[in-house]
Amino acid sequence: MRTRSILLALLLSGGCATAPSAGPRPIARSSELSFDPGLASARCERGFAADCRALGRARLLGSGVARDDRLGAALVTKACELGDPAGCGDLGVLYALGRALPQSDVRADALSRRACESGAALACSNLGALIAAGAAGEPEAGSAHAGEPAPLRALRLFRMACEAGVPEGCLNLGTALEEGRLDTGALSGAVRAYRRACDAGLGLACHRLALLIGERTEAAAGLSSVALEARACGAAIEPACLAVNGPAPLPGPRTPGSRLLAERTSFALGIPGAGGFHPGELAPVAGGRKRTLEEARRPPAALQAAVAPALRGPLGIDGDARPDEPADPAVELLVELRRGLLGQCAAVPRAAAGGVEALAVFLVDGDGRVAMPRVAALPTDAALEACILEQVSSWEFPAAADGLGGPYLVRHRFEPSPAPAALAGPGWLRPALRDPRCVERALEVPEGYGGGSSAATVRLAVDGAGVASQVHPLAPLPEQVLAAVAAAVRRCAWSPGADPDGRIVPVWTTLTVSLGR
Repeated sequence: MRTRSILLALLLSGGCATAPSAGPRPIARSSELSFDPGLASARCERGFAADCRALGRARLLGSGVARDDRLGAALVTKACELGDPAGCGDLGVLYALGRALPQSDVRADALSRRACESGAALACSNLGALIAAGAAGEPEAGSAHAGEPAPLRALRLFRMACEAGVPEGCLNLGTALEEGRLDTGALSGAVRAYRRACDAGLGLACHRLALLIGERTEAAAGLSSVALEARACGAAIEPACLAVNGPAPLPGPRTPGSRLLAERTSFALGIPGAGGFHPGELAPVAGGRKRTLEEARRPPAALQAAVAPALRGPLGIDGDARPDEPADPAVELLVELRRGLLGQCAAVPRAAAGGVEALAVFLVDGDGRVAMPRVAALPTDAALEACILEQVSSWEFPAAADGLGGPYLVRHRFEPSPAPAALAGPGWLRPALRDPRCVERALEVPEGYGGGSSAATVRLAVDGAGVASQVHPLAPLPEQVLAAVAAAVRRCAWSPGADPDGRIVPVWTTLTVSLGR
């Protein structure tokens, strides 16, 4: 701890660059309370990543909607997979805490780092907290910050987030500067950082600032520890309420985790609207009766009826069906999002030239991983089925509350492939648009689409006549956007590809299409 404090002192520069507000304000309410859940849900279904993220946060915090950790995790996962950096940052916190998802420091680090590098300032603060907790890896060799001591990396990230207006960044910066306790510059910087976070509505910052000025009166700068504790009490921080002899309200979303209160020098992970989470405070695992394997494998009647009789045996759903039960939206929305990714298997050599209907049935275990996946196709195609099995097996979902969830069904229709395309290798000539801007000009993105990404990358086959077909995404893409991209791709003329001997043959290629945002 002493080494860490000395290193932190090396970067002392007075805290955040932006001055705090002139006067105290009451604890701010979460911005999530002002949105319309019904509208957000409809927009999320159409591919608005920001609405998926906002709805996911509301579900995680119980702000304006019923709290549902699994559905909240699924919604922020969808936002992240649609390209929303802030959604990826939230997802990193859930992996760090093991909240509705399998706990993984590696995932938390990777998601927070990616989100921070993509401009999500709160994720930078979260990454700093993971670094300080020893839960993040070293920077890549050759990067700008390779070799930088971990405490300095954390402090730099906290300062970056604070200067971007992130309350948790200012809280963590204040904590880091206070922990130095080596000179008045550190003290004044900590006060400014805490005060900015407090004014932004983070009750824990008000409480820590009150404790600081109570111990170091020279840091008070006209602040009242009583007034600060009264504001912290509004976030149901019990020691703050005790300090002002006030009744503690019931804990809510803005109440910080207990370990953040018990460990004054701890850094906080943040999700907007929450009071902060300790990186080492794992979420409780849901109890209750666990479903047996035999119970889980019995298909609901509706799922069994949706599968052709010839495929029920290969999929393991030909036994006695169980009564239908409510759908699991946390899994179903991610299945729908990822279904189009199965199209990547179109590049596998086909057993026959005609169209193929492929189905996969799987369970989800208590860690959110796919269990006992089975795949069948009509007509049978062993290579295609093996590719789909590999794809589906890699998916993860919010953990099943009853130990084994499902079975779940995903299907994909593969277009006929009368002239199988080849994957281009060294020496091949790849297909190319005759007019490089043709697809963007022909593209008609559906009205109301507002996904997180400004571009879509697809794979497609171009035959010997320069006709494109079999367009599928390489990353999740709303179905209506994929349809619009595929239509534009097909309307454009292509120069065909050729093998190393110069023979014109059907070839697979990839294309990144600007969505005009």
